[in-house]
Amino acid sequence: MDRLNWVGATASLICAVHCLAMPLLVGVLPILGLSLLTSPWLEWSLIGFTGAIGLLTLLPSYHRKHRRLQPLALFLLGFGLILGTKFLLDEGSSLETSGMVTGALFVASANLTNHRLTHTCTVCRH
Repeated sequence: MDRLNWVGATASLICAVHCLAMPLLVGVLPILGLSLLTSPWLEWSLIGFTGAIGLLTLLPSYHRKHRRLQPLALFLLGFGLILGTKFLLDEGSSLETSGMVTGALFVASANLTNHRLTHTCTVCRH
């Protein structure tokens, strides 16, 4: 479970970096043969992977370890922001970039908070 927290946090941070870099690199990547990085398929794959890892780590940790809602709330806020941004805002807008990056950072912080709680909780069920 511990490794999945780190995988989830890393995936979320990669997602944030991807969202920040794409508006700047969208014209250069095809020239470099890296147009795959701009594909909607990759973006939705990152979103799906981040969501799946988040649920696979946060729900069992909540249930079996710390019973704290903070990581789940951070995850739901961040993932909801990501999905809302994708469905409601125009592709390539500065608001879309801001929403995606902010959502990804919330998801990463959910995983890091979950990691901290699973290792510092004094009333956890082991």
